[in-house]
Amino acid sequence: MCSAAARGLADDAGAGTLVPVPLLLVDDRRENLAALAALLEDFGLALELVSAESGNEALRLSLRHDFALVLLDVQMPDMDGLETAALLRANPKTRQLPIVFVTAGMTEQPHQFAGYELGAVDYLIKPIEPLVLRSKVTMFCELYRHRRHQETLVAERTAELSALARELGEEVRARRAAEQTLRQLNEELEQRIDDRTRELRRAMEQIVESEKLASLGGIVAGVAHELNTPLGNIMLVATALDERFGAFAQTVQDGQLTRSVLAKAVADFREASALLLRSAGRASELIESFKAVAVDQTSARRRVFDVRVAVSDILNSLGTSLRHAQVRTVVRIPDGIRMDSYPGALEQIISNLISNSIVHGFDGKGGEIVIDGRQCGDKVELEYCDNGVGIAPELQHKVFEPFYTTRLGQGGSGLGMFIVHNLTHGTLKGEIRIRSAVGAGMAVTLTLPAVAPA
Repeated sequence: MCSAAARGLADDAGAGTLVPVPLLLVDDRRENLAALAALLEDFGLALELVSAESGNEALRLSLRHDFALVLLDVQMPDMDGLETAALLRANPKTRQLPIVFVTAGMTEQPHQFAGYELGAVDYLIKPIEPLVLRSKVTMFCELYRHRRHQETLVAERTAELSALARELGEEVRARRAAEQTLRQLNEELEQRIDDRTRELRRAMEQIVESEKLASLGGIVAGVAHELNTPLGNIMLVATALDERFGAFAQTVQDGQLTRSVLAKAVADFREASALLLRSAGRASELIESFKAVAVDQTSARRRVFDVRVAVSDILNSLGTSLRHAQVRTVVRIPDGIRMDSYPGALEQIISNLISNSIVHGFDGKGGEIVIDGRQCGDKVELEYCDNGVGIAPELQHKVFEPFYTTRLGQGGSGLGMFIVHNLTHGTLKGEIRIRSAVGAGMAVTLTLPAVAPA
């Protein structure tokens, strides 16, 4: 294994040097690794290039490092690139690692299809076009730096807020004890407790905002994964269509065009066009759904919206998480139910309820979620039901308490249902009820004003 750090580029403000982004280069031939490294270093990006000369070495390195991207040769002895990619996808630690296949020999469409089925983000044929490679590497470097920056910010802010919460809790208890022994200082103590309570409320609001950003980050990753399939299909069909058109043009030029050849070419072109339209339509649908969810959740804007469309948008954005958890969703909300309210708050509620069902209700075994909706005069009633393990009666009154979770350290923050309660009562000015029994799933009923109060 050989390693080399590409030179770092100072940012425009001159505040420092970019931290090198680690990339893994995998090829059984050292001259190919050297050529690829030289090409990447010529791009002037701040990169840390790590090389592996076999699939086994690449697997070991991927477990020890957090790579932004893997450039993986397909044709290697012992373990080829496709087998290596399959093992990377099978490991939870490297499942989301972006892979770009690079090959000079295995260029046939079946190999390319196999690569994309394994979740590759691209399949490059040698000789590689430098501009194409640069754009892809640059994009994943930016995504990597953004993700690491957000992780650092969330970790630092969470640590600060947790320390502040503990400090405030200790001070509140100290003030209450002092109140019992020093009655004459009651007025002063009450004022100080009020001040600390306001600080704690602000701290809680900041923690809730951090949780919302983390939820939106998960949606971003899911949508990116969803887009791989339609975009990969578009690339393959476009390539095949170009080759087919070239062959057809050659037939015409050679004077060998017959009615049957023309009919076959027209059928092939129509089939390719239909597949391109379907794939492009799916990609457009995913982008529009995510755009609507992202704008609503980050801007907290009020607008008139269709309830079924808003619920469908968040379900589309969570498609990867739902399929990974083996969860089936059924939406029974009639068309035409409209609200003049805050769609971002409603989408956050549905997202948190789904997350709660996956983590706590289904316990990794999959299940079904049904969302019903109806218009009741000037109110809109939504009922969210899952067929999970349910909630014991003695625990139901704790569900909406902050930091209460039965999965502490196992994916539960204790804020999901607290945020649901706050958004329902605070932002949407509605009511929420929960019904559940052990082994009988959970039903959450939201009663919301169709027109939110000003």
